[in-house]
Amino acid sequence: MTDYSSYRDHVGITNPEMTKALHRVYKGFGRPASSFVNNPERSGVCLLPEAEAYLVNTFGPGPGLASLEFTPETLEANPPKKPKERKPENRKKKNRISFRLDEMELEKAEDLREAYGAMTWQELFEKLLRDAHRRWEEDDT
Repeated sequence: MTDYSSYRDHVGITNPEMTKALHRVYKGFGRPASSFVNNPERSGVCLLPEAEAYLVNTFGPGPGLASLEFTPETLEANPPKKPKERKPENRKKKNRISFRLDEMELEKAEDLREAYGAMTWQELFEKLLRDAHRRWEEDDT
């Protein structure tokens, strides 16, 4: 049984890196094909033995490939690589809010943005929060 996620974890690569590598050799291999390959229980699709051999030649051996046998000795000789560390997010405002509006609500929101003199939705929302917070504190006193 194939388990490409365990192979990727073992050799320390991401799914996009594996997809790009396979795309270099197999031009039709992209994100849709990668999705099929990563979900063999639903799609019944796996890589050709030649494609798995290409991965081994490119990234090294690891568990999870159907066409290659791995013993404990093989895994001992090729221990898992440490996963790549993600870059820290360097935004001042790290929290994100997303919502959807229908046409009428969007028109009202655009009118409100113009009335507040805000250039962006971020600026409008911050002004509305400040005003609401100020009113809330005034009501408490």
